[in-house]
Amino acid sequence: MANQRNLETFMLTALLALGGLALPLSASALEGEVRLYGSLHPFVDNFRTTGATPEGLSPDNGGATQVIDQDYTGDNLPNRWRMTSSTSHIGFRSELRLMEGLRAFFQVEAMVNIDGDAPVLTNPWASRNSGIGVTGDYGTLFFGNWDTPYKYPTLFVGPVRSLNPFDNTLTGNPGFNVPGTTTQNGRASTRSDAAFNRRQGNSVQYWTPTLYGLSARLAISSNEGRTVANEGIEPSINPTLWSALLSYNRGSLSINYAYEMHLDYFGVSWLGGGPGALRDNPTSRDDAHQILAWYTLPTGTRLAAIVERLTYRTDEAEDNTGVVNGYQRDAFFAAVQQRLGAHRLWGSFGLAGAGRCTVVGGGACTTNGLNGLQWSVGYTFSPAETFDIYASYYEMRNGRSATYGLFPFVVPVEPGTTTRAFGLGILYMFDVSLGFFGGPNEPPEATQPPAAPPEPPTAAPPAEAPAPEPPAPEPA
Repeated sequence: MANQRNLETFMLTALLALGGLALPLSASALEGEVRLYGSLHPFVDNFRTTGATPEGLSPDNGGATQVIDQDYTGDNLPNRWRMTSSTSHIGFRSELRLMEGLRAFFQVEAMVNIDGDAPVLTNPWASRNSGIGVTGDYGTLFFGNWDTPYKYPTLFVGPVRSLNPFDNTLTGNPGFNVPGTTTQNGRASTRSDAAFNRRQGNSVQYWTPTLYGLSARLAISSNEGRTVANEGIEPSINPTLWSALLSYNRGSLSINYAYEMHLDYFGVSWLGGGPGALRDNPTSRDDAHQILAWYTLPTGTRLAAIVERLTYRTDEAEDNTGVVNGYQRDAFFAAVQQRLGAHRLWGSFGLAGAGRCTVVGGGACTTNGLNGLQWSVGYTFSPAETFDIYASYYEMRNGRSATYGLFPFVVPVEPGTTTRAFGLGILYMFDVSLGFFGGPNEPPEATQPPAAPPEPPTAAPPAEAPAPEPPAPEPA
């Protein structure tokens, strides 16, 4: 009987995935719940930039090949106060029990601009993690707009359960005013095409079950942006994204390896290379590797680290001598926090190397000053499971040619700037049931509000409460 039930579950999962066929289930087998959830976490800070590289720098006197002379302006931003909405959001999610070992689910989530800035009027529903699928003994399969497997583990490194300006924005992007995180449905023909911390639309994801602490996530974002060739002017391009994650979780230890590849996204175009998707530049391949780990000691000390390599390549014609056709850089980020009852002290530090570049024809290519450094210290008070008050001081220091930015992005970041800031934030999370449907009169056992924004039902958070995923940074 058990084998027969497993076979039925597997066949039903396949049918739902391939065509959404009608289920031959009795009405009494269908029971589910709808929940309303969200979080609000405004952050007020004071920031300024100093040290912008003045005019006159060039590759000949200590500059970088990928930064043109006109980019060195010496302009700094004056001291100012601002309020940001961080990753404030609201959403609905539901599960429907189909049969033993198999459930259907959906989630629709939108960002909330509690600071009242303009995007509150323009951000559509489903602008954050949203999807529909099935989950059961054989894993989770869904379609929608969701954080890529590459991005997912980075959300557990931050000290606060949200994304704030003091969080890591060195990994997942190469600088060059590329946003530290983005939401896109494919190639956008903007600097976001070079970003690897992504919420990706037009995606299909599959998450395996966990076996002996091992699990994996796979995602592909469809080539909806494929184009037709315009002979002699533009080639046919086929923008596609692949992302994968392999994780080992055992108790308070988590070790993760993530990989992501962008085909025909032409990231080099935004890193000082020539324009992409032209007759003499028909294809590109950008990829990223990262290893992430975190561990909580019995003393309440939590350690986390990320090591990453980003590589960008484009297929430039041989007669485009001197044009940048490749860039690679490595980065490291680490964080530590100490829990003392309802109090937490924390700090973080990260370095991004200047990297290496290549040009058509094999000539000299310098990356002088493309390095970045970021650090922060802070304190969090959590009098309740769903409420935090936190404060931080933080800095982002760019090498003389680099333009790494914070979140939300303040553009443009001028080469060589150092951002210094301090701020205070409040976080409040909620998760309430809107009711049950189908099944017996008695509702299923109520679940506790999660410590992080919801995932498809099989997602298992690590022992330490994770940080929720950030929204798209354009325009904030």
